[in-house]
Amino acid sequence: MKSDGKQLESLVAFVEENLVPDGFSVTKNERVYNDEGVQIAEFDIEIRGKVGSTEIAWLIECRDRPASGPAPGSWIEQLVGRRTRFGFNKVTAVSTTGFATGAAEFALAQGVEIREVTSLDPEEFSDWLYIRHIVQHERSTNLEHASMMIDDSEGEEQRNALEKFLKNVDGNEKFLKSSSTGEFTSPALAFSGAASGTPGVFDDLEVNGNARAVRLEANYPDDDHFIIETEAGDIDIKSIIFTGSASLKCTEIPLFATSEYRKADTGEIVSQVATFEPLSIHGMKLSTEMHKLGETGETHIILRRLDNDA
Repeated sequence: MKSDGKQLESLVAFVEENLVPDGFSVTKNERVYNDEGVQIAEFDIEIRGKVGSTEIAWLIECRDRPASGPAPGSWIEQLVGRRTRFGFNKVTAVSTTGFATGAAEFALAQGVEIREVTSLDPEEFSDWLYIRHIVQHERSTNLEHASMMIDDSEGEEQRNALEKFLKNVDGNEKFLKSSSTGEFTSPALAFSGAASGTPGVFDDLEVNGNARAVRLEANYPDDDHFIIETEAGDIDIKSIIFTGSASLKCTEIPLFATSEYRKADTGEIVSQVATFEPLSIHGMKLSTEMHKLGETGETHIILRRLDNDA
């Protein structure tokens, strides 16, 4: 996965969201504009809440630049300036490459808390991380053809418009509109959903074996069916006959990285994080993470969506 700082920000924000008291908000990448509408700042992580009768504003800035070495004193100077200009009560600097000696000393003198996220050997987590891979079981479908069934009352103009429309699209395009939510999906995803909801489709399939031919008809109720928007108007799709195949896949997803988030001056552990290689589900790239919080001892498992080029 590429290092662009977003992973670091997500890690820190997740930990703080689970540790701050009720009533506090945690926001990422908040942009600030002047009266002319020009952006003048962007905050990595902003935490706000009320303690007694006082509003508390806490800024956390993250730096993930492996090629640039330890965070310099100039970065701390910038954060001191931000604290003053934007009225933050507390500023924390988080770095994946540590802090230059002068930067750490200056941060201490200016009351800027410094924290680090560093990579560790998985054996350092042996007291709670008992696995080195996770297993992804995936029910897969491959759509070959979908026949859209419409009501007999539809006229010739509507039928011709639908036929014309369908000639110019494929099964992976999202043109099926839900009558209940207004969201669009593709015939391929509709087939996947119908197969998952039909008993027996995946029964007795050999894991990582040959696919099995599937033909099924999905009937949709009046209050939750699909609509196709054509030049002749909206056309209701009351049922779809799908032809394709189904298979079962099993993949081992290995451990990708283990790291520790801690306070740089005291070494106090804030959290330990185990990240597994990204996996793909329905075209989405996802990362599985296990977070053990130092303060509570709780372990959280999350599935984080990544950019497809991450």
